[in-house]
Amino acid sequence: MTIENGDFTVLDYSFSKKELFLLARYLRKKQEELPQGLEVFYKSLEDAIYNTLSLEEVKKFYS
Repeated sequence: MTIENGDFTVLDYSFSKKELFLLARYLRKKQEELPQGLEVFYKSLEDAIYNTLSLEEVKKFYS
């Protein structure tokens, strides 16, 4: 993890597959409450999940 002080903060973190799935499921349940500004992060996370699962697995994962 890298956090830099200055004009901006950078977080460099490698998520495990389990962490991605848990975070995606949590954010999916809370998507109506997401703060403005997290849309790109949420979309990127969902894309990462969709790219690792078959369509049937995606349906099961989000049900």
